[in-house]
Amino acid sequence: MNTSFFTPESEPNEIVINEQQRQFITSVSRAHAFQLERLGQFPQRIKLNANTNVWKLSEIVAWVRACPVVELKQMEGNQ
Repeated sequence: MNTSFFTPESEPNEIVINEQQRQFITSVSRAHAFQLERLGQFPQRIKLNANTNVWKLSEIVAWVRACPVVELKQMEGNQ
């Protein structure tokens, strides 16, 4: 099986993203993402080596889509 730096071994066609890309897509800090992951509320990271973690793009997109949308009501007098 051919694997590369950019694909996890379990699913060779799965697109993965690095920390910077994950943070851009989710707007969640590294520390908060790790806290949510420990609570089971965020996709699991994949450890490539001692210094590199990646996430499956499909799981990150699904997580973003599942987040509740908050609509802000207009304040009275500011119409």
